[in-house]
Amino acid sequence: MKFVYILICFVFLIFGCGPRNKKNIPTEDHAIVPGVADSTYIYNINIDSLFVLHETIRNGESVGIILNKHNISFSDIDKVARLSKQIFDLRDVKAGGDYSLIFQDSTKSSLLYFIYEINKVDFLVAKMKDTIDVFRGAKPLVIKEKTGSGIIESSLWYAMEKSNLSAKLVNVLADEIYPWTIDFFRLNSGDKFKVIYDAKYVDGEFIGIGKVHATLFHSNGEDYYAMAFNEVGGFEDYFDENGNNLRKFFLKAPVSFTRISSRFTNKRKHPVTGRWKGHFGTDFAAPIGTPIYSTADGIVTEVSYTKYNGYYVKIRHNSTYTTQYLHMDKSSKKLWSKKGIKKGKRVRQGVDIIGYVGKSGQATGPHVCYRFWKNGKQVDPFKTSLPPSTPIKKEKREDFESKKLILMKKLNAISYPDEYQIIDSQNTVSMINY
Repeated sequence: MKFVYILICFVFLIFGCGPRNKKNIPTEDHAIVPGVADSTYIYNINIDSLFVLHETIRNGESVGIILNKHNISFSDIDKVARLSKQIFDLRDVKAGGDYSLIFQDSTKSSLLYFIYEINKVDFLVAKMKDTIDVFRGAKPLVIKEKTGSGIIESSLWYAMEKSNLSAKLVNVLADEIYPWTIDFFRLNSGDKFKVIYDAKYVDGEFIGIGKVHATLFHSNGEDYYAMAFNEVGGFEDYFDENGNNLRKFFLKAPVSFTRISSRFTNKRKHPVTGRWKGHFGTDFAAPIGTPIYSTADGIVTEVSYTKYNGYYVKIRHNSTYTTQYLHMDKSSKKLWSKKGIKKGKRVRQGVDIIGYVGKSGQATGPHVCYRFWKNGKQVDPFKTSLPPSTPIKKEKREDFESKKLILMKKLNAISYPDEYQIIDSQNTVSMINY
């Protein structure tokens, strides 16, 4: 008896089952959907002649409570808990999460499967009959190629929203395609863009963007083309219309698309001391906890804390360039310990997180102060000539030119919001302003 009591307590601890508010516990089942002939499979399970119940996690509920309610023993619940940890920790289920129960028949006396939707695509299946098993599954993903365009009035975010485009495209353009090419902190009203991308759908619902095939960004009177091309097996980069790789030696910023709160200057009134002195760094304001990345591949030379700099990391990229990232949050210490961020550690550009935005040291608000050295002298990275990109290899030039023609034709066929197309008898596309 004592063993059973301990097991019950253990299972409730695993699944986070605390006291339940009876007002939140439904007295009737909802959304009962029996297996029918035209929907024989759900979650890759043949439900012909079976009975399916679709439900939502309610306040105070947990997987342990749900399974026990349907006559699953505490020892079997414990097995599900242990097996699921390698896939998804069921203690992390939240109120509002969707799950399904599949029974042998409408009496609901014999539970065959418990399915929890981890996200829009992935789900966890717990097979309850005979030998208990837990595995991961995925819903069919449909990819559709889409195009879009927009004109900037106040911000890139607003332009995306106004054009009914996913805001996630902002991060792709700013962080993956153009971070070396365009200063997204200095966009002007009237700048505009075109984009060809993959949209992902599950069960007919848009769930996000996939690969961006090509873009054209018109900024400050210049056209910036970007076309995805696989020059090295297994990895695609973006190239301009002349075959130059857009990936530069340095990123424009160490944090995702945000704002510059203070630029490099030889004379600035310090916000804390009130004294006039040089500010030999660029401050990027961002919420506490925002990941900070190294702007180029390199070797960590310092991981430390000082009264004025707070928690910081310094990285040497080669014999010419060094960067430093100041005022990190104290939580960065846990990351350093977990990921081995210490002197001698090699980090990769835009891949390895080296810390989190904070306001440690002499700082008035959350930001990262980004410092940049060239040949031992602190300089403004936005006004410094950086190493050039490497063009398409000769042996890949023909393949690139062929793909470029297709993508350029598609881009040219996309109209901006203030234009419409006229196609003449020779199928030539002309853009006319309203």
